[in-house]
This record gives sequence, structure tokens and C-alpha cells, in this order.
Amino acid sequence: MKKKNDLKIKGRLETPFKLCLYTFIISLSLIYIIFRIFFTLPLRFGVPTAILGIFILVLEIIEFLDYFNFYLNVLCYNKHSPKIPKVKKSLLPEVDVFIATINESVDLVEGTIKACLKMKYPNKKKIHIYICDDGHRKEMEDLAKKYNIGYITRNDNKDAKAGNYNNALKHSYSPYIATLDADMQPTPEFLMTTMPFFVKEKRVGFVQLPQSFSNPDIYQLRFGLTDEIPFEQDYFYTRIQIAKNNTNSAIYCGTNAVLSREALESVNGFSINNVTEDIATGMAIESKGYRGIALTNIEAYGDAVNDLESYAKQQSRWARGGIQILKKQKILTNDGLSLRQKAEYLSAIFHWYYGVRRVIYFIMPLLFSFFGILVIDCNLIVFCAFFFPPFLLKRFGLDLLEYKKKSATWCLICEVVMAPFMALTVLKETFGAPNSRWDVSPKNKINTTMTKTNRFFLICHSFFLLLSILGLGVTFYRIYTLELYAYILPLIWISGNIFYLTVAVIFDLRLKPVYYENFVPNKATKYSLKSIPMIFTSIFRKKMN
Repeated sequence: MKKKNDLKIKGRLETPFKLCLYTFIISLSLIYIIFRIFFTLPLRFGVPTAILGIFILVLEIIEFLDYFNFYLNVLCYNKHSPKIPKVKKSLLPEVDVFIATINESVDLVEGTIKACLKMKYPNKKKIHIYICDDGHRKEMEDLAKKYNIGYITRNDNKDAKAGNYNNALKHSYSPYIATLDADMQPTPEFLMTTMPFFVKEKRVGFVQLPQSFSNPDIYQLRFGLTDEIPFEQDYFYTRIQIAKNNTNSAIYCGTNAVLSREALESVNGFSINNVTEDIATGMAIESKGYRGIALTNIEAYGDAVNDLESYAKQQSRWARGGIQILKKQKILTNDGLSLRQKAEYLSAIFHWYYGVRRVIYFIMPLLFSFFGILVIDCNLIVFCAFFFPPFLLKRFGLDLLEYKKKSATWCLICEVVMAPFMALTVLKETFGAPNSRWDVSPKNKINTTMTKTNRFFLICHSFFLLLSILGLGVTFYRIYTLELYAYILPLIWISGNIFYLTVAVIFDLRLKPVYYENFVPNKATKYSLKSIPMIFTSIFRKKMN
């Protein structure tokens, strides 16, 4: 019998229960969207109200398409990571290891070098380690001499990290390049996990491993829930990325990856003129017919960004980069990308508009409560019959169907926390105020003072919270005095907003995080039902230095 190729993953369906329930949710959601389009637009209340109503409908349609894409990814495609192919060890080729640095400490970079030197390989002479120093620092050159590894620098910082790597490509020669951020320390199995894929299959462009961290992320720290919620990015790397293998739209994330030099040369090196050169580079490689492969094997550990100032800059850079790709890469007209690849990358980019969407959802029910502005023109009972079944199934069924690996509640908490900042960021980038600055995200740094960024978060969340509380009071008054039951839906909507905004304010005020001495890196944490009430009880929990 012919042995199946481990690399080729055939789509398969999950359990019948999950298939039926997810399909039922999608069907109800589609029925709701059709209902909204034909029977709920407020066209009889004047042009401004009609425009507002259509705008809200467009947001709901985008959310439906995003959920449908999620449905295809996590249900209809195999969720398992590709198995590492078995190859003759003598066939494993030479590989260059690029450690990118610009202003990181000597100790941090030295730790990564030591980890790289411990990587297993049949012939260690085939591993060529380089410090790619964009800071042009003597101490980094001395560090390279100390460990007898390569040192590559340049006289300017043109094109930031992409320019740094492109410069390194000119001064190295191996057919494959492993890229590592300065803080990402690979395990001994890093190369033995990634390199066999390039030997087994032709036209593999890159192999991407997850990013994992040896310290808690900002949400775990500020809420004191290191044992109750996973890392923010876990679900992306363990489910979403793996599903993307089936459409050849796996995302190159800039670190913890190995790339083919041939594939890089086919796209003229690492993508420039973009602050997220990694995603743009991976997309360009895949558009040339090379394959991007994502694995769940964790073979490198770094330092999570757990300071709000640094975290906000990191999220801002990723969002700006996505929008720059949307503007410059012309995804829709890229003949090298299939329809599914285009949909995957567009979905990844439009995700960053969640801040705008969430701010609008703060404001919409208040417009009706304060001014009686209708964005939906329909009988309340009829609307609720169409709206609540898919909403509740999506809202609470996700935790059940994904076995606590993903939580709708926590997704919304993370969105609400970042919403005002991200809304401002993406609107500026979209409408005429592009920012090409590439900011390095400081790692393992915690500022326990009320910084300018922290103050901005607190002011915005408090403003919307107070406005929502006032709107709730007005809504109760209208229902009680005028018996206008049409206000029941805004009442529920505003109440939900108040809950999430209260959690966001707690996050803003948690300047001194709750530490845990027994934190275990990459612990298989799942979302706990106790995590939400624990946010509020953590206010009174003792903080440990």
C-alpha cells in the first residue's frame, strides 16, 4: 500500500455534534442577515437614519462573513498539525540562523545565542548563526566573537527589520534561513522539527512554529489569572494557523520560522515599505506557488509583552501593517492568490478594525435611548425571534464547542480593552495619516505608574462607561414612565456594554499586576468558568512583589 504523505492534509469534518451545531448556527445567522437586509432597514425615517442603519447592517454582514470563514477553518478542515516527515539525516541541508537585534540587552541576546548553539543537527557545521545587529554596537560584535558566530551590521536602519534581514541575505549563503527575534530562545529540537519539511517536499516556502512565552501575558498579569486563561495568541497558533495549511494561507510571523532562500529570492527578499514585513513576505511567497506550513510544535520561548505602553505599540504596529498590506499589496487583484487565500488574508486584515466596530456598538444603543434614533425598523418580538437564537448560540456555544480553548467572553473583553486605542490607530492609518515607524516592543518590562497611554485607556473606558450608565438610567425611565417596550433591547445591549467596560476599567487600574511564583510556561491552560468573577475578586487579592 502506498504510504500517505504526511505533509498533505485532507479536509475532514469534526464530530457530528459539532458539525450539526455549527451548521445550524451558520444557517440561522444567514437567515438573520437576509431578514435584516429585506425587512429591517429604517428607510422611512430620513436619509441620515437610513445611512446609519445601512452602516450597522454592513458591520453585521462583515461579522457574518468572518464567522463563516472561522466555521470553514475550525470545522471543515483538519485541525491536526502536519507530522514531521522522516528523512535521512544526511540529507538535511545547511541553514543560516538570523538573530535580529537593534537595542536589546547583551544578556538577552546572549541567552538566545546559547540556545541556538544547543540546537541538534546531524552535522553542526551546517548551522551558521549570525547576529543581525541593526544597532551597530561594539558589544554585539564582541559577543559574536566570544561565541565564534557571524556578525552582520549596516550603517543605517533603512526598512527596519526587513532591511536588516535583506542585508544579512547578502552576507550569507545557506539555502535556508531561520529567523529569530532577539528574545526567542529555540529548543534543541527547533531545526529537527522544521528542516525535514524542506527535504521531503518541493516548493516549501517557509515553516512557521508558534510563539510561546516564559512569562505571563498582559491579561494574565493584570487580572491575576495565569492559571485560568491561556496566552492571548494560543488559539491562533493551535487552531487557526493549522487550518490555514489547507488553503496555503499560513501566516509567516517573523520569528520562530525557517524560510527557503529560493522562495525569498523569488519575491526580492523580505517585504519592505511595511511595518509588518513578516505577513507581507509570507503572502508574497505563497502567491508565487510556494507552500507555507504552520505547526503546533512549540520549539522556542520568548518574553511576552506585559507592559501596557509596549503592548499598545505592538498591537498598533500589527494593525498598521495589516492596513498597509491592504493598500499596497493589492490582494484582490493578485493573480497568484486563490480566492480562499484572498479571503483568509482579507479576514486577517479586517480583524484589526474590531476597535472601530466595538466603539460603534458602544454608541448605537445610546443613540436610541437618548434621541430615539432607530437603526432597525421592525416589530420588537419579530426581531428578537430572528436575532437571539443565532446570537446566543454563537455567544455561549463557542466555549462548549471549542472545549474551553476559545471563549467568546474573553474575546470580547480583549476587544473592549483595546477598542478605543485601536479604533484611533486604524482610522488614522486608513484615512490619510499613515505611520511607517517601526517600534521595537520592549519585553519583560512592567511600568506600575499611570503612563500617558494608560491614562488614555482609562479616560476612554470611563467615558463610555459613564455614558452607558446614564443611558441605562434613561432607558429604565422611558420603559417605566412611557411603557415603551421597544427599549428593552437597548436595555440589554447597554447592560452588556457596562459589564465589559467595567472589566476594562479594572484592567486600566491594575497598575501593579498579580504575580504567581509557580507560573509554568506553555501550561495547557483552558478558559475557566471561574475566570470572570475572579476578575472582580482579584481587586482585593494580595499582590506579591
